[in-house]
Amino acid sequence: MSAIVRIRLLASCYLSPALSRTAPRHSTGMLGMCTLSTTLGSGAGEDEIERIRHEFEDAKRNYLSIPAAMKDMPKMDPQGIYVNKNVKLDDLQVYGFDYDYTLSHYSDHLQCLIYDLAKKHLVNELKYPESCLKYEYDCSFPVRGLYYDKLKGCLLKLDFFGSIEPDGCFFGRRKLSLTEIKELYGTRHIGRDQVRQLVGLMDVFCFSEACLIADIVQHFVDAKLEFDAPYVYEDVNQAIQHVHRSGLVHRKVLAEPQKFLIKNSQVFRFLKTLRDKGKKLFLLTNSPFYFVDGGMSYLLEDQHFDGNSWKELFDVVIAQANKPTFYNSDHPFRVYDTEKDTLAFTAVDKFLPNEVYYHGCLKSFLQITKWRGPEVIYFGDHLLSDLRGPSKAGWRTAAVIRELEDEIGIQNGDSYRFQQVFMLYA
Repeated sequence: MSAIVRIRLLASCYLSPALSRTAPRHSTGMLGMCTLSTTLGSGAGEDEIERIRHEFEDAKRNYLSIPAAMKDMPKMDPQGIYVNKNVKLDDLQVYGFDYDYTLSHYSDHLQCLIYDLAKKHLVNELKYPESCLKYEYDCSFPVRGLYYDKLKGCLLKLDFFGSIEPDGCFFGRRKLSLTEIKELYGTRHIGRDQVRQLVGLMDVFCFSEACLIADIVQHFVDAKLEFDAPYVYEDVNQAIQHVHRSGLVHRKVLAEPQKFLIKNSQVFRFLKTLRDKGKKLFLLTNSPFYFVDGGMSYLLEDQHFDGNSWKELFDVVIAQANKPTFYNSDHPFRVYDTEKDTLAFTAVDKFLPNEVYYHGCLKSFLQITKWRGPEVIYFGDHLLSDLRGPSKAGWRTAAVIRELEDEIGIQNGDSYRFQQVFMLYA
């Protein structure tokens, strides 16, 4: 048997059936096999053949060691708690919570509802073409942390360094190529002069807004109608704000809580454990009280605890707090009458059990409670309203990010892990 035949047989055994299903299409071993075959066929010298043979054997050994290396790679817990700063839990005496997407979580039906209500407002009140009504919310399109360029009409996903990600620029529903991005912006990096024209779509409630912006832009493009990108944002944002401030979405959710709200018994157990340990708890949310009350009553209706209301789990309940201005304003607190739906005119100099408070500010909150910054931790989902503002007061902060479960699930998958190991051995 000739040398070339023996080496080709060796190469054919290189990829076992089990590994070839997950192997990259152009692996180092495959390239080595092709190079070796070409070199032998061209009559290269023995030294060159021996060198290529050694490279091929090294590549094969590295490739065959991948399964064992994958077993040694630890997997992340999709429901784990991850920290970027040491926190001594014994020092935490006060636990604060946002409501939406923190204590409560919603199904995808909520985004569809917000999208549809805002879309109808655009057509019925702002006189957008009725053909816009044909669009529907696409849960696979938006992600957290997008920016909208009000001047150019593009939705952007920026990386940590402020550069547009290669797959992160859409005009309407069309993804722009790297060439188009550079033609439009000159470079992928967004400079300080361009930042002023960007609007952040940071929290989960912005998913429906981002999708509606993209669909409206796409509608104008398909219809070959001229439009001004800033107007699209202003109109869509106005429609989204109307849906929330008018109470339309709140009433729809409370009418069918089983459709929109996701129950989680661990929330009650966590809150009760904190209370039993003597911790102080407060609720600080931008939502109106009737919406929070209806949601919490539904979420905890299957739980049995001493007391007549979920409010007894908290030392302080603050609704319509107007975050993030709550953290740097001087707005006074107002006592909210849950029966009459009115605000009292008396000054608030202490927080009473089972009372509900509206508005207020961080300065007054700290003066009344006397809670020191380092002993307070606040849980929320919004980067600006729930994390950056409280941290300026010295509070610890914790982000509730449900999307990480899916991201970690992908990283724990065999395909991703194979690629990571292959990059180390290639």
